[in-house]
Amino acid sequence: MTLSATALVTLVEAKNHLRIDAVASLHIDAEFLGVGDGSDKTFDLDNTPIEGSLILKVNDVLQVEDTDFTIATATITFTTAPTLNHGITASYDYAALADTFESYDDALLENLIEAATKRAEDYTGRAFIQRTVTEEHYGDGSAIIRLYKRPVVSITSVVRRISEAVGTGDGSTVVFTLDETPTNDASVSLYVDGSLQTITTHYTLSGATVTFVSAPADDTKITAKYTHTILAINEYTELLHQGRLQCLDLWTANRIYQVVYEAGYAASRAATQLLVPDAVAAVLLIVAFLFENRTDQVDNINISGIGNTSFKLPSQAEELLNPLRINLI
Repeated sequence: MTLSATALVTLVEAKNHLRIDAVASLHIDAEFLGVGDGSDKTFDLDNTPIEGSLILKVNDVLQVEDTDFTIATATITFTTAPTLNHGITASYDYAALADTFESYDDALLENLIEAATKRAEDYTGRAFIQRTVTEEHYGDGSAIIRLYKRPVVSITSVVRRISEAVGTGDGSTVVFTLDETPTNDASVSLYVDGSLQTITTHYTLSGATVTFVSAPADDTKITAKYTHTILAINEYTELLHQGRLQCLDLWTANRIYQVVYEAGYAASRAATQLLVPDAVAAVLLIVAFLFENRTDQVDNINISGIGNTSFKLPSQAEELLNPLRINLI
């Protein structure tokens, strides 16, 4: 698979965080170099340490580079030969070879990145990388619709889904009028006694006027479902900084409103990462958490390629993401 445009981190970034990329490093916890004999000053490591990562001990006493020893590639030279029978150990990072991690499944990691991004966005109520969001809200008679994702860049459209009784056939009337003008012809489903009618074949539509090709039979019930586009200048005010739409009257109870809007910090992954570095760190933590420990957790989520798994945000990720939630209350 290929990462979606809305995944907050790349495959390489996730691999580097997990230390499973060829350009990442591996770690040696305790390599035994041997024991002192009072005369030998030179000892070889199994690998070449990454500069600054070497921790060298003699008889469990930390040695100081340039004071107690020097290192050239993988060869250590002590200033004074280690004492007889004193053990010498080293811990360090070293660069992985190009084929070290060929067995890792890139598709699995990409799925984890997608799941981690979604969880972080849902937890914070944010859209990280800009995209078009389509969501439905039930009118509850209040003046405010609160959008689910922030920050909101712009409102594309707001439509009201309408289901209405248009009228009753009498065998002669062919023209009926809808309560509102549909958004377009494709949004209309017109029924006569529950039978779906086909535009052009059974009726034509002009604005809010329905004209049947043949008059519906006597006592048949004519109903319609359609969407009606609401214009901001007439019916609502955009409160983009709050992620809300304020109706100039009230959002009608029991009506469904479909809102399409643009949300997110920036149009590209790289630009977004600069704006929300804490979210990047949190997504990487969640990827590692899912990759390394996917059992005995809570909150079910279905991840393609893995199946249904359960997990809870690691506490470090929550701490990083919590500031993004503060002004969403």
